[in-house]
Amino acid sequence: LMHIGNGKSREQAANQGLSIIPPLMILQRGCTGSSVVFRMAKNLLSELGVPIYPTKTKEIARTDQPQKNPWYRPGETLGDAMRRGVEEASQAGQVLVFNIFKMKSWTVNPDQLALNKALIDLKARSVIVQRRNTLDTVVCEIRDCFEDVRGISRGYLVDQNGTRDDTCFERRKEEGEEVKTKAFVNLKNLPGHLEVAESYAETMQVSLQELGFPGTSIVYVEDLVSHEYSSENLDRSSAAWKEFFSSLGVEVEVDDIKRVLAKEVGTYPPPAPHSESIYNLKRVEHLLASPRLSMADLLRH
Repeated sequence: LMHIGNGKSREQAANQGLSIIPPLMILQRGCTGSSVVFRMAKNLLSELGVPIYPTKTKEIARTDQPQKNPWYRPGETLGDAMRRGVEEASQAGQVLVFNIFKMKSWTVNPDQLALNKALIDLKARSVIVQRRNTLDTVVCEIRDCFEDVRGISRGYLVDQNGTRDDTCFERRKEEGEEVKTKAFVNLKNLPGHLEVAESYAETMQVSLQELGFPGTSIVYVEDLVSHEYSSENLDRSSAAWKEFFSSLGVEVEVDDIKRVLAKEVGTYPPPAPHSESIYNLKRVEHLLASPRLSMADLLRH
């Protein structure tokens, strides 16, 4: 376990005989608040005295888009790029933090194999984050127009009147305000997509164990951000961030976390009811409440 608080990363690494400072990777799929969690994690670490290496994007470990890694060179592997990045960060006495969608222990993809080996050699520490409410994940994927999984449709995006819309991810950006769109959910395929979203964290946890990474915790987005809605949730969020950092090998006192999070209390409203994001809500509600699923608790009214 590496204690890297109080701005002493370079000294801690040297004292432990390390030529590099282990990178910190946050495993989190899209549409689960990954941008928010990444921003909050970096801000918290900085506030708590951990020097973070600056990067323009959190997605520096995507084998499908290696060019997003600033150290990537055509003809080399993403693993080579990650090694250079961690070495550069370590020379500056800083920690490289990044988001990664998945780690596959069962892969035969040479790029993924090279990345796996590099992260193992670099002694990367990890944490897995996902939404507890998997319906929110699927609805977001529909509204952002994610590609269908193996051709199995999640549904499609519509405007407030039920007319198909192609705003997709850009709905978040128009004139600084989110465009009001809704998800028309494919009821037949919804149970399968909920299952995929639910299984993500445990699948990644097993894969990391098989690759030989230290014990990796699963932390939920709803717990990490709950303090933003109410001061009553400050203890809940602080405990979640404590587990988040412990999984990454960063030991921080929960009172120090609480002190930083207290500055953000009440900055955002709680999640809106699903009537604002699902067009065919009544049918979705009926399906989730059926004895076959018994998942009515996923709905917010």
